[in-house]
Amino acid sequence: MHFYKSVISVIVLFMVGISSAALPRIGVVSIDFDEFAPNNLILEAVKVELARSGRFDVADLDSVAYLDVSPDLLINRLRTIASDENLDIFLALEIPAAEEHERTVFRNDSLITYRSVTVDVLGRFYTSTGNMIGTIRNTVSREEMLPFAPDHYRLALTCAEQLAARSILELFPLEVTFTASDSQVFNIPIGREQGISRGTIMAAIAASSDIPDEIFEYEALRSRGLLQILDVGNTQSTARLLSGYLVNGGMVTAIEQSAPAIFYIDYNLLSMKVEHGEGLEGTDSDWSSNIRLGVETGKWGLSFGGGLRAGGLEHSSSLGIDLLVGTRIPLSSPSLGLRLSGGGEIIFLMQDVRSDSLASNSNAICVAAIADASLEYLFSEHLGIQFGVSGVLGTAADSWTVQEYSGRVRDANPDEIYYKKMEHGPFGIHAGLIYMIF
Repeated sequence: MHFYKSVISVIVLFMVGISSAALPRIGVVSIDFDEFAPNNLILEAVKVELARSGRFDVADLDSVAYLDVSPDLLINRLRTIASDENLDIFLALEIPAAEEHERTVFRNDSLITYRSVTVDVLGRFYTSTGNMIGTIRNTVSREEMLPFAPDHYRLALTCAEQLAARSILELFPLEVTFTASDSQVFNIPIGREQGISRGTIMAAIAASSDIPDEIFEYEALRSRGLLQILDVGNTQSTARLLSGYLVNGGMVTAIEQSAPAIFYIDYNLLSMKVEHGEGLEGTDSDWSSNIRLGVETGKWGLSFGGGLRAGGLEHSSSLGIDLLVGTRIPLSSPSLGLRLSGGGEIIFLMQDVRSDSLASNSNAICVAAIADASLEYLFSEHLGIQFGVSGVLGTAADSWTVQEYSGRVRDANPDEIYYKKMEHGPFGIHAGLIYMIF
């Protein structure tokens, strides 16, 4: 992304400076009028994405939106359209023809050919006078084994929509200055009329109009944190502090940014039901020790993510891949939160074999449904701890495969393995460290 900060600052301040001001009027045009140029459906999809943000009044330019002019005449043409259509900003889209490449690889004693297709969209933002505000580029690629007939048009449409969504945050972030209060929730002078929406994440930092000359003014410069919008009015909103610290009475500037993520490293204990192999004795239940690495969105509200878990019992190991969806509830902002989530996990199990006549360990696969409740406590802006309890309902691994030295794969006999049956559940506990990325 390339842009000119000073020009963007003017645009941003214009957008949020006066609550009663009209939204900037934007026009979407195509500047590469050829057989692969954006057609009505692609331009319409981009316009819908821009309008959905609430930041712009999107103009309907009809046939005027297709500019078949040389680069040296482009600026004059944009100025003319801006005057005729009363526009403040242009988004000029350029979508060259998709590029295709093929590659051949050797796999399983065969030659396999893959075809890849790449669509590259370039967006240029101009003011009504023809000054460039900035540019943003987006690329979408697909690759599959032949026969593969890629849909170039569908890729171009997806790529253009993604570019429009990215431009809202990367080129036109909302910015607002307010006075911090001594509470967990702050009032912010920005609302629907400026395009703000519930759930928006904003990074906050101390603001000062001049060089501080009092102790309090220096103290106020310690303000720094991450906010999320909870409720939105027409011209005012309320925001909760997710991380950091804001000095009561200090001036703070908040700038919109993407949602944070939380990285986890946990130690897990999962209960397991087991049946030992023939001739072996032991308890019918045990605890599987595991380490889990995961990442999830850090929003107060709907969140999702997943992780990778590795561990096991004596003579056995497991690898789990999970996907969780849930909600994160603030209990005491910004430090304490409760995450409730649920999802599924695929578990790959492996155990040692007792017979020397076998060439490999024994393997099995099972699946499980997970419900989890976790308390998360941040003791710094980014780092914290978490503790949780999980409920697990999974299938049993009671069919194990082994390989003989001859290469034959077959089901294991009960006297060849340590565990005839393994099943995760019904619950587990976990604790570890979390790190908020923003």
